[in-house]
Amino acid sequence: MVLRVTILDGYTDEPAGLGVPPYIDVYPRYAAGAIWYHDKQAVIRYFTIDEARSKWAEFYRSASESQLTLIIAGVVVPGKYLGGTPISPREIINVGLTLASLPTKSILAGPAAMFGMGIEGGSVAYHPKDLGKHYDFVVKGDIDVFLHNMLSLGEEHANPLERRRSYDMTDKFAVLGAKIVTQHPNYGYNLMVELETYRGCSRWFTGGCSFCVEPLYGKPISRNPENVLLEIRELYMLGVRGFRFGRQADFLVYGANLEKGDEYPKPNVTFMEYFLKHARQIAPDALIHIDNVNPATIAKNQEESTKVLQMTAYYLSPGNVAALGLESADEKVIRTNNLNTTPEESLLAIEIINRVGGERGENGLPRLLPGINFVLGLPGETKETYYKNIEFLEMLKKKKLMVRRINIRKVLVLPFTKLSLIWNEKILVKHDEYAKWFTWKVRHDYDPFFLSIVAPKGTILRNVYVEKTEDNLTYARQMGSYPITIEIPKKIEKPCILDIRVLRHKGRSVIGEPVTHCSKAG
Repeated sequence: MVLRVTILDGYTDEPAGLGVPPYIDVYPRYAAGAIWYHDKQAVIRYFTIDEARSKWAEFYRSASESQLTLIIAGVVVPGKYLGGTPISPREIINVGLTLASLPTKSILAGPAAMFGMGIEGGSVAYHPKDLGKHYDFVVKGDIDVFLHNMLSLGEEHANPLERRRSYDMTDKFAVLGAKIVTQHPNYGYNLMVELETYRGCSRWFTGGCSFCVEPLYGKPISRNPENVLLEIRELYMLGVRGFRFGRQADFLVYGANLEKGDEYPKPNVTFMEYFLKHARQIAPDALIHIDNVNPATIAKNQEESTKVLQMTAYYLSPGNVAALGLESADEKVIRTNNLNTTPEESLLAIEIINRVGGERGENGLPRLLPGINFVLGLPGETKETYYKNIEFLEMLKKKKLMVRRINIRKVLVLPFTKLSLIWNEKILVKHDEYAKWFTWKVRHDYDPFFLSIVAPKGTILRNVYVEKTEDNLTYARQMGSYPITIEIPKKIEKPCILDIRVLRHKGRSVIGEPVTHCSKAG
């Protein structure tokens, strides 16, 4: 009998990992690889949650005909998304209820099953047991490990709590499962594939930041770079032209000794040069970006970090963003929540990244820029916290340092994190007006300023992909980490790739006009 499996991708967004379109995360790829490792002839149907909403009858029929139906979900750092709408907690529960009436084994996996998930920041997340109450299996461990054991040894030998101890098998699954990307709606257009280099946090032995799930994985484990490169090769041969090294807590320390008990290990310069050089050789015309960087790594290891940042700017693609987890400029909040850096370290990191990555590249943007993350509602916060955050941004503005984006979110309290033991909703309620003032000021005073020096008026942004049209307004973006949203005051239907001239700046976007005709993706 042919093994049939349906995968519903409800999207994921974690501190280290993004799977909201145009991104596809590792979960569906690893899961598909584990299935095809067991049975090369298995038929796997992949749906995004947006596809399932619009084609519910088709999804329902596929699940009805499948022995296994896998739901992947978990937005644990909620944001606003242009490319898709993640599955909600209520939808997870309702889908589970629907699947319970069908002759299929239902599996809930991803961050929602591991840690729970919420609707928005400033709240306590739904617990995994509530989300998974109608599912046959709630996989709190690794979905690829669970599926491999289930299909090889039988249900009774598949432990939903088991996590991988190494990447030996997962590396095989990553290559075998790569072809699932061909079923993604963004395939052949602006698909970005999230790549994993290691899991966990170098600060794991201190508990890490109070709100973060990465330390919950325990001691970090890393992938062999040759196997990451093999995965890139397979994806590139399948036609993927967008990659992001996003699944790691700090890109700079991939290849460093993460197990010796050093919170801020020195970057391994020789390792990173080999890795970045070969990634570019394998995917010569692909867009390749990164995500998270710990500013304290840069500040405490300036020589090694600068060299790796220079390599990143040289080998990878322009418009790249190193997202820095400042979280708060208030020393009390930093101490209370064991945050990973100080304002002084973050300033130094931003200055170094500007110096290394400020040269403008072929797509119209600087090669490598910093991004800044703020989390609101953490224990220890007072009204002074918000003024200190503004003072930090004002300092960057006076120095005319380039910052690609400022991410502000209210903390989401996840089960099992240290924050879940000490957080009180009164923190947010008490400072609600200050949070609104801070957000308004950033969006109106600082975002437009930083955008104006990152992409000045008249800048030509090349290879811009139309993503959404509403009435006579079109939204478009380049591929990459935190691409600038471009509003075009006319109706343009996708697929369409064109070059845009920047006319003026808004809070988090620019207004632009086309300077080329549409071309279609290959």
